[in-house]
Amino acid sequence: MNLILLLLIIAQVCLGLCCWISPQALRSLAAHLLTRADVIEAARKEHSRRLQFWQSELGVDGENPIHEAPAMDVVHAAFRR
Repeated sequence: MNLILLLLIIAQVCLGLCCWISPQALRSLAAHLLTRADVIEAARKEHSRRLQFWQSELGVDGENPIHEAPAMDVVHAAFRR
């Protein structure tokens, strides 16, 4: 069995036992995970807001990202052959 997979299973079992025995541990684990999810969601919203700001400042539409610019079509066409 993969050593990392075994380590993850043991860690999950330990967390499960701690949360089952102690409601305080369950509350603290849940608070940690929910806070982390909120931070990730806030970061995504902020990234989207910044992207929209700079697109409007530079007059760029969001349909043609930089990596799909017409100059790259030549490179993509060369690899398709």
